[in-house]
Amino acid sequence: MKFGSPRRAVALAGIMALLVGACGDDDDDGGDAEAEGEAPAEAEELTTIEVGVVPVVDVAPLYLGIEQGFFEEEGLDVQPAIAQGGAAIIPAVVQGDQEIGFSNIVSLLIGETEDLPVQIISQGIQATDDPDNDTAAVAVAADSDVQDVSDLEGKTIAINTLRNISELTVTAALEGEGVDVSTIDFVEVPLPDMVGQLEAGQIDAAGLVEPFITTGEAAGHRMLIYDRVATEPEMTIATYFTSDEFLESDPQVVDGFVRAMHRSLEYATENPDEARQAIGEYTEIPPDVLEEVVLPLWQTDLNEDSIELVAELMVTYGITEDEADVDELIAEL
Repeated sequence: MKFGSPRRAVALAGIMALLVGACGDDDDDGGDAEAEGEAPAEAEELTTIEVGVVPVVDVAPLYLGIEQGFFEEEGLDVQPAIAQGGAAIIPAVVQGDQEIGFSNIVSLLIGETEDLPVQIISQGIQATDDPDNDTAAVAVAADSDVQDVSDLEGKTIAINTLRNISELTVTAALEGEGVDVSTIDFVEVPLPDMVGQLEAGQIDAAGLVEPFITTGEAAGHRMLIYDRVATEPEMTIATYFTSDEFLESDPQVVDGFVRAMHRSLEYATENPDEARQAIGEYTEIPPDVLEEVVLPLWQTDLNEDSIELVAELMVTYGITEDEADVDELIAEL
């Protein structure tokens, strides 16, 4: 399985073996050992790791994997470290405050062009392949004069973070429909505020993601285009990553995390109702909204072709000057 970097291919050292307790007798009750003053066999100790996440729909498989014991079976005690925004996660992993993090692919590709010592180790989420129902869309108010994407020329579109994944996919999707994207004015608006600003007429359109697509539709607003699918069906949106230092010092822990994460992604796909239940436990999404939320695509394949496309588009749309080296960013495990 490819997840590595020729540039960073240094000898892996300092491998930490998972700690196991002393082996006891095979007797059912272990009574003889206690009678002779020996300590009973100890249970295998778990290696605790912090995983930086934002409390959004996307990370449901991580929580399901914890609940199902997939990480524990790999000797890991995974502790989600909640960040209010993804911008704080990459520095936390680089500095060693967290062992693993979850981040969108554009932020990680930007990091690669700046030689940040991080590598992708597992798929996180992908867009679906449904052009009419995905987890990200460009929305307009119910009473807007904008009737289709061509009417967005010269308009103001809100996105949650400038020069990042939403700006990239909205731009690519609109250009694919023949829109002169040089006329678009992108403004940064927090996701929870977008629907209200649409209704107040402060913006012409909004780049929404779930659960705000569902709440926007409930309010009567219209989704003009599902930008991620329009950019590339099943494109990789976000992944789990670690630092070069942790990968080199604790490869067995990383390998165990990846195996458990893959099981978790598959379990979430096979059990969407359980995924929704898990989301309700770590987010504040109301149950009635959660029932309608579109779930992302959770699968183990990284879809490297889509990551290469994103790297190319980042240069095309001026997010980076140099194209990121995708091979350098993906770890070899």
